[in-house]
Amino acid sequence: MSESYRRLCQDLPPAAGGAVRFPADPKKVKAWVAGLPRANPQAAEQEIARALDGLAAQRLEGGQRFAALEELRATTLEAIILLERGFSGSSLPLPPDKARAAAAAGKFHLDLAVGYRQAVCELCAPSGSVPFLRGGSVLAALERSAWHYVRALAMAWRVYRPAPAGAWQGLHRLHRFAGSLKLERKPVDDKAAGGAQDVHTLYLQALLMASVNPYAFAQAEQDTLWPATRGYAARCALVGTQPEGIAPVVPEDADLGPGGAARDEAHSTWLDLAPFAADVDRALERIRDGQGQLAPTPGLAVPVGNDLLIRLRRAFGQMAARGLVRLPAGHSLDTVLGLSGLHYLLAGQRDFDTFMRQSAQGTVHVIAGAAWTQGSASMTRVPRFTARVLDQSLGGYRMAWDSAEQARAKVGELVGLGFGEDGEDPDWMVGVMRWLRYEADGSLSAGVELLSRRSSPVALRVVSADGGSRQMQRAVEVFPIDGTPGRCFVCSASIESGSRVEVIHDAASHIPDVGVRGPDLLEDVEVLLNAGDYVLLGERLAAEPGDSESRQAREGEPA
Repeated sequence: MSESYRRLCQDLPPAAGGAVRFPADPKKVKAWVAGLPRANPQAAEQEIARALDGLAAQRLEGGQRFAALEELRATTLEAIILLERGFSGSSLPLPPDKARAAAAAGKFHLDLAVGYRQAVCELCAPSGSVPFLRGGSVLAALERSAWHYVRALAMAWRVYRPAPAGAWQGLHRLHRFAGSLKLERKPVDDKAAGGAQDVHTLYLQALLMASVNPYAFAQAEQDTLWPATRGYAARCALVGTQPEGIAPVVPEDADLGPGGAARDEAHSTWLDLAPFAADVDRALERIRDGQGQLAPTPGLAVPVGNDLLIRLRRAFGQMAARGLVRLPAGHSLDTVLGLSGLHYLLAGQRDFDTFMRQSAQGTVHVIAGAAWTQGSASMTRVPRFTARVLDQSLGGYRMAWDSAEQARAKVGELVGLGFGEDGEDPDWMVGVMRWLRYEADGSLSAGVELLSRRSSPVALRVVSADGGSRQMQRAVEVFPIDGTPGRCFVCSASIESGSRVEVIHDAASHIPDVGVRGPDLLEDVEVLLNAGDYVLLGERLAAEPGDSESRQAREGEPA
């Protein structure tokens, strides 16, 4: 018995004694499927769950389990589609009923993955070799199991939940065993999966998605990345010697995705991401009107937006920076989410109208019907949440909030981080949420990139060439930790590069120890960083050597 076969058969559901809970004969399964109460989706879902559990608890001959699963698979996928419709497009975090639907859909995929893996073990028993005339069944069972493991991971990533327990370990073991039989690259026709699939491509696709951190991408962006990663699976190789450049380690048998620490370097495998990273850099150089494309393989072009490419570059930069020391923490910080709340606290708990009236500019520009003041003359309550710092590096923090329901956030959200002595008004650092994950205990974990350790409330107004102006909007002046010269502001994404901008502030907003304040009329600004709803806006200065490299490095800051 090979080591890969022994591991493949470990940690599978044990056989249960007593009466058979579900008939495994393929003809009886077919009749059972025909009798499902499809008019009542919830009842059908419960029946399918019981059937999969009952099938997993039986000790069967491999061919029998495989045939039974083939009969059950189509109706289980129908149930998954119905469950997905129940939570697709919903705001996050999902409310309890929709979260249950997402968990049920993911469990169906995981149950099918484990079931087909059981079939492989039984088909290849006792030695782990392919039996005579059973090669097609073994190959199909391997492919089906890999596909459902990957779909279980995709389902969790789509709703920003942790990877289901056992999914990564099962996928690692499946790929290793398929490789030992030299079956990992043999395609299998699978209509449910959209065409021919092979275990190696499915495995590489999952590794590539996990490497770029799907929690940092919107759902629509994840949908774009799946076909791209399928193409790059043919070019990004698994290698036994750590290559130069970006190459996360792939765990040999742990229930972890790529990037975990290798226990035994002599037997470690690395995923070489250099072709993917190089293509992203080339695509950014060829951006036209905010759009570009990736070309994973000849004949395949995947349209992508500028923001998605920037996030990919940042993901590769974060992988390169994971070798940096991350300091363990455990302390807590006061936090506020969103630009409005942060501006209110920075302005001494003054709403925007009050801030404008008391500005030191001599001319007050107040828009009485501004959108942010509708329904209330002031912001009397800004929610603040205590967050635990799990660890930190030079570029940011990994943090946790006890309640994801209270601390509602999304990727790209602005985060104010308060610190100071007890009883004193805190100073506020400014960060942006780069990725987030809703944990099983109801808490929220997130990576926060630190933009500035000091900040000041201001207002910005775009001034046209003829002296006209647009509506004023809140902004926070920041002093980037990377030493970016000129004045910098975090504001909404409505201000574009090339704009002429007036800065409005009051006397209390100046921070003397950060230097002399710059001009209040900026003839030209540029977007230094786009976080989605917010941008880091900078004063455009005369180009100096190294500016381009510095700006690229900013996109790869670790968090």
